[in-house]
Amino acid sequence: MDIESFNFEQNYFDLFELPVSCEIDSTQLRAKFMELQRQYHPDGFAAASSAASRRAVQITAHINGAHQILSHPLQRAEYCLQLAGLSTDAETDAKMDNMFLMQQMELRESLEDVASAAEPYKALDSVRGEIDQLIEKTSVAASASIKTQDYDEARDLIRRWQFLEKLADEANTIEAQLDDA
Repeated sequence: MDIESFNFEQNYFDLFELPVSCEIDSTQLRAKFMELQRQYHPDGFAAASSAASRRAVQITAHINGAHQILSHPLQRAEYCLQLAGLSTDAETDAKMDNMFLMQQMELRESLEDVASAAEPYKALDSVRGEIDQLIEKTSVAASASIKTQDYDEARDLIRRWQFLEKLADEANTIEAQLDDA
């Protein structure tokens, strides 16, 4: 357990001994996460110097953050783009085609209409199903674009995916409101 040689600069895929890809083996990710936790957990350095204990805490936080990103498909795709030197947060990334924007507005309107529907849960399930299908389709396309290193296309697809995830979050909020009513 040499905490001094831990490399904070290595990318998260290297940390978990995975190939840089949107598609990863979640079992391998989990196993390596558990191994790293055992190796660097601060409890294992309780008797060490305060500097070593602090470093163990920093390493564990780094490992947890890396695991969090690699565990979530959208965050993992965003991270793949980041490794390629691109961002999905820049102002220049805000362009969306009109058809996609119209689709988003229609989905948002459908979510707004759920509460007043005769069967709100059924209406919500219908909209959520459409959102889930779009997320799946978009994530597969983004993964393929990253795999072929078509990063401009991947960035556009990931921006769409981000919009769709926001809609999915809105659907969850609406469901919670229905449950509370």
